[in-house]
Amino acid sequence: MKAKALAAAAAATLAFGLVALWGPFASRRAQALENQAERRIVGGEVQVSPAELATLMRNRQVALAIYDLREEAAFNRFHLIDAKRGASPEAMRALPDSTVKVLVAENDEAALGAYRALARLGSKQLYLLAGGIPAWLALFAPAHAQGALLAGALGGRHPASYPDIEHMQLPKYEPKVKTGTGPKKGPGGCGG
Repeated sequence: MKAKALAAAAAATLAFGLVALWGPFASRRAQALENQAERRIVGGEVQVSPAELATLMRNRQVALAIYDLREEAAFNRFHLIDAKRGASPEAMRALPDSTVKVLVAENDEAALGAYRALARLGSKQLYLLAGGIPAWLALFAPAHAQGALLAGALGGRHPASYPDIEHMQLPKYEPKVKTGTGPKKGPGGCGG
């Protein structure tokens, strides 16, 4: 009985010691990740243009996850094809580090808050859509079609959700996403 009590006390002391040691280390790591994220934001390294994101969406060699941070009603009216609503740390951790993760919001400020929080937790390959959904629609939805977005809930069924970039002249952009040799997207369609 005495041995069990001593073992329990030793285990509790060890656990307390590990927690005491981990705290400062975790805090320094979080601060370093936060500083790195700020440098990337200020350097313009995380803001992906709509043209680059549309190109990535068509690149079957890139594992891509798009997270829409807008309210449910806005998401239901229109979202990019295959976008998921919300971006939880758990969802980010479930993906391989090589997966390119893009945050989409109504504007850059809304996306930057989520970017900072997720980057501080160590999310890798994390970007945001520069200019948000308004910039996307300005490039890929004709002005007359944008009014239809307000009238109904098309979600990812609107043609601008997955634009046909093969038949249009995209504006030039500086690529921001660093692609590696991560998992590939699954085949799509016939023979894909």
